[in-house]
Amino acid sequence: MGRRGVSLLEVLIALIILTVGTFAISQAFSSGLLASADVENVDLALNIAQAKMEQIKNTSFASLVDISPTADANFPDFTVALNVAESQNPMRLDVTVAWNVKGGQANVTLTSLVTNY
Repeated sequence: MGRRGVSLLEVLIALIILTVGTFAISQAFSSGLLASADVENVDLALNIAQAKMEQIKNTSFASLVDISPTADANFPDFTVALNVAESQNPMRLDVTVAWNVKGGQANVTLTSLVTNY
């Protein structure tokens, strides 16, 4: 008559496999959440840059050089920088929106050309 049951070694191996699997799943879930937040930040930065471009579109050509980026109180984690290539026709406008991410800073830049006609 053979013994029935599970040895201590089999229980430990099963426990190790279960622990490693659970850890891997939790890491994948965590990475997915971080990636989702990154996508949301890029989308929000693009929307902020597009809104700034729309404001600039309503500005006269002569006063484009005097535009200074203004901070948006609704989005305190994002900074807006504006670069205008002066004394050119058409002028090149770069709107850069930057934000802090884990390990550094990320940014999105929209470029447009504005002409005096």
